[in-house]
Amino acid sequence: MKRTFTLMIAALTVISLFSGYEVKAQTQGGPDTYGYIWRDSNDPQGPAYSWIDITTMAGAAQVSGLADDNLRGPYTVGFPFRYYWYDITTFYVGSNGYMGFTPTPVSHPFPPIPTAAFIQNYLAGMTTDLTFTDNLAQNIAGAEAWYWSNNTDTLILSYIDVPFWAQGAPGYSGLNSFQIVLSGVDSSITYNYQSQTGASASLTDYVTVGIENVSGNIGLQWNHDIYPPSVYSIKFYYPSNTTFQVSDASTTYNNNPETGGLFLSKDGADFTMNTQIRNTGNQALTPFNVFSRVVNGFNQIQASQTLQSSALTPGQTEDLTFTSTYAPSTAGPYRYINDTQLPGDATPTNNQKIMELQVVDTTQASILLSFDNGLDAGLGGLGWSGGGGGCGIEFKPPFYPCLLTELRTYIAANANQFGFSMMIVDDDGPNGGPGTVLDSIAVAGPAVLIGAWNNVVVPSPIQIDSGSVYVAWMMGGDGISIGQNQLPPFSNRTYEVLGQASNPVAWSAYRYREIEDVMINVYISQVGVGLNENTDNLYLGNPYPNPANNFTKVDYNFKAGSGDVVYRIFDLNGSRIEEVSLGSLAGEGSIEVNTTALSSGIYLLEVFTGKESVKRKLTVVR
Repeated sequence: MKRTFTLMIAALTVISLFSGYEVKAQTQGGPDTYGYIWRDSNDPQGPAYSWIDITTMAGAAQVSGLADDNLRGPYTVGFPFRYYWYDITTFYVGSNGYMGFTPTPVSHPFPPIPTAAFIQNYLAGMTTDLTFTDNLAQNIAGAEAWYWSNNTDTLILSYIDVPFWAQGAPGYSGLNSFQIVLSGVDSSITYNYQSQTGASASLTDYVTVGIENVSGNIGLQWNHDIYPPSVYSIKFYYPSNTTFQVSDASTTYNNNPETGGLFLSKDGADFTMNTQIRNTGNQALTPFNVFSRVVNGFNQIQASQTLQSSALTPGQTEDLTFTSTYAPSTAGPYRYINDTQLPGDATPTNNQKIMELQVVDTTQASILLSFDNGLDAGLGGLGWSGGGGGCGIEFKPPFYPCLLTELRTYIAANANQFGFSMMIVDDDGPNGGPGTVLDSIAVAGPAVLIGAWNNVVVPSPIQIDSGSVYVAWMMGGDGISIGQNQLPPFSNRTYEVLGQASNPVAWSAYRYREIEDVMINVYISQVGVGLNENTDNLYLGNPYPNPANNFTKVDYNFKAGSGDVVYRIFDLNGSRIEEVSLGSLAGEGSIEVNTTALSSGIYLLEVFTGKESVKRKLTVVR
């Protein structure tokens, strides 16, 4: 999957190669800083090539849901596998030919190893632009990934007949079969390459083979931008002894495993500061300070506390809950930040985690939930070549139950005047992920506003009683793109959605979610707001027709005189759109409301006497 805008990254120094198929003259390499070396099957002391067919083994499992640029997991290794100075017990399977030990997807460009940016803590078996689905988002026959563990000392992950992604029909080319073998006997890692044909559509940073540690500053590369040949093996040997000592403490996450952003109610419940820390070195750590705080948009501390950790052995984690809490009294953006403060820390880059907090005024009739600040980065927008796919955001409301009433998205460009769809998805998928599609609303090309927000009314508001809801923007064709917000804080709740609007096959964590939010917002309201809130004197019916086009009516019944009556119309931001005086009313009757000047959307219609007020929800559709 390719981005349509140009991604600016730091220049990386690589060895100039004549061909992606150049045969390596050397048969061994290393050591890296920690002490790993590699030998291949051409080396007299290297491994003998041997393909292990795991598909018929008892306990073997096929990995489902792989598509393009996504990952699946976590899966259990079955035994503690020693990798660098720490143990690995779970893993993720990436569609682009890698085994990861964190839920971080990797996609083109594939940098050399080691690189502290992008993904770390992974095994790049043949990390290149592979795909399990074609350009119609259908599964490619024969393209499979399997894993098997004997739950004692061996784990094998096999990629079988997986092609390269291609922009032209049918959306793929070539075939690749290779496997990653972890041995707990000697902590070695072996890559077996059964067959390799075809090539990536990219010309630079298109394939990486090697291993990289948790910080990204240590790794051992077999090669970069050279494909491994068929019938070939590479083995990475764990050092028999190492003098490399690492004292390293890190923040694993804040509040939730993804450090995912949250919405808080203004003047609502206090926010509890909690975090998980980890000894990510190979030396026992004496207690050290952990500094936790919530800051506002001006970096002013709103709540803070420093706690001391316990003594931690290598690999040990600790959950810390701070007694100091944050009281959300003013609406706006905030950040929840944690830092480990270990003296002499070897990897300062993993000390801190930042979590986005958005405090919203939940007393409003319509409440905007947004992780962005409304400013597009001006990069031309995010879109996918071929015009299929999209992106999404997970929203966890600040209260339950609530009604999801409207969606909006910022369209940065639309060269070919295509439309788009907005999709609402339940969190009933695996591990609380995207599952059942609750609604999908199409917007035709001529109605799309470019360089502006596009509001999309939910015809039948959806009630959210718990958990999250996922909202996706899906392309209607090539050339349309969504805005990108690159000003911190970031939500870590952004996804790539693979497939078509009619057939979204897979959701994957957005590859740049730590530095960007796509511009998708939602509006929610309290359940029952504006419904059955009649006063002792005034009964107000529901508008009809509703949705309205040019007019609607609402019945009233005043049990006594009313005084001067007005009706008012408010938009979802609480701004008054219109006010019309009706004079004094009594008894029963109906009020006709002219809606010709209103654009499509959800509004509140208020009948107000100066002493009493009743509101009703009104939808306008053009």
